[in-house]
Amino acid sequence: MALALAVYCAPVGIAGTIVAINVKTQTSAPLATGFSGFNMPQLRNGVEYHDPKFVYAVGPLKPGWLRFPGGTASMAYDWNPADSSGGHIDIGWMNSLITGNPASVSGQPANILMASQQLTQAKGGVYLSEFATFVNAVGSQAIICFNGFTDTNPGSASLMAQAAQGAELPVAEWELANEPYVYPIIFPSAASYANAMNPYFTGITSATPGATIALFMAGTYPGNGVNYSSWDSGMSAYTPVYWNAVSTHAYPIPRIQSISTTAQTLNGILAHATADYINSYLNPLVGSNTPIYITELNCCAPDSDKFLTFLYNGIFLAEYIARMSSVPNVKGVGVNSLYTDNYDYHGIIQSVNDYESYLLNQVAANPNFSTDTATDPNTQFQFYMSAPGLALEVANQAINSSNRIWPTTVTGGPLVAIQGFDGKAIPAVYAQAYRGTDGSHYVLITNKSSSVCSTTIQLNGVHVSATMSITTVSNTSAYASNTATAQNNVLIQTATSNNPIALGPYSVTVVKW
Repeated sequence: MALALAVYCAPVGIAGTIVAINVKTQTSAPLATGFSGFNMPQLRNGVEYHDPKFVYAVGPLKPGWLRFPGGTASMAYDWNPADSSGGHIDIGWMNSLITGNPASVSGQPANILMASQQLTQAKGGVYLSEFATFVNAVGSQAIICFNGFTDTNPGSASLMAQAAQGAELPVAEWELANEPYVYPIIFPSAASYANAMNPYFTGITSATPGATIALFMAGTYPGNGVNYSSWDSGMSAYTPVYWNAVSTHAYPIPRIQSISTTAQTLNGILAHATADYINSYLNPLVGSNTPIYITELNCCAPDSDKFLTFLYNGIFLAEYIARMSSVPNVKGVGVNSLYTDNYDYHGIIQSVNDYESYLLNQVAANPNFSTDTATDPNTQFQFYMSAPGLALEVANQAINSSNRIWPTTVTGGPLVAIQGFDGKAIPAVYAQAYRGTDGSHYVLITNKSSSVCSTTIQLNGVHVSATMSITTVSNTSAYASNTATAQNNVLIQTATSNNPIALGPYSVTVVKW
């Protein structure tokens, strides 16, 4: 059975051209449970897992998985509450990384470690048990990034796997040592990294036989502009391949550039560096049957790049995840980050005040200071959703409510410019259809243009008479954003509609029937 979704698109007031979105339901492919997730670096901020306002803010995103304890800060994190530094950044481990001549960790990563040590101390620790409670409260899975840099506690990996089991934490993937290729003093080669991770792998599998455990490939978009192809080649050549999955990160824009250049570069990434990237670069290195998890994704690496807050970035993220969901061995894609402080625009959820100055000042005055920021009257967080967060909230309704994916093609319609690759403009409208776990039909549609579209759905060439539910986020400006003083500048709209339906400019839309 084939679905045809016809979209009539044109700038406001101008006759449109027809876009046909064909969904072939004769065949389908499995979609990994909870495909779309988030990195959750709580060591780096003052928010408690149990803050009810935070739990309430996260719920609408329908996260398929959440990553613990995050990325860079995991390098000195001691997870075990039985240790004197358990649930905190171990100061001795941290100092072993950031001191020395030369230091093995310097620059921004060192600053992150030091701030994380103070903030984790300030809020009384970040514990696996509390994370497990949070994950179960929002109905998610977990990805755990184990500290493969400094955790030398005997049997730590095995004990952590046992603790995760005891907390009934559904772990989709374990990954060992965040972004090891960035630290050549610690891991001078891929082989040295793979050798060092083997005991951790053995520890986890001794407690959880059959666990999915990943080592890192750098990939083409590590976020710092460095070419790590020799690392990836080294990982590919290493034997024996004892791990059974691969983690990687994707930050296509390594430095701040003009808004239009960023948008056009991202258009090129969508067309040429999603499925094509996996099939042409990663799969030849790791094998097409190896599960791949992209555990950090965003448009841009610099924390201060305001493009991170724009609706167009949300359109990019939603379409990137949708495109990757059609690649058989990609099992999860996660946006960085679920929440970060107000000096880092990566946060999908933002706060009016991050209270970091207050917390850091308290720790400076008293190194043993700790508080519960959820109840402390001095740290009453107020959260709001960024424009990219709203785009993902829409997209995840389809992606994370489904278990099958249908081949979907789009023809016709307006085009948008790209930079890089072949330089040829690409279709502004993209669509991917999913079969819901309850049997519903979902069509996720992105529109990267200013066109306003009237959308007609056909089933086997027959006009569909069923009433459809529409959820959309749209704005006449691609660069609209929400801020602490204008939290509702970009909003999600819901409606029910018969044929035809409206597809707004610069939009992410889910149609369900």
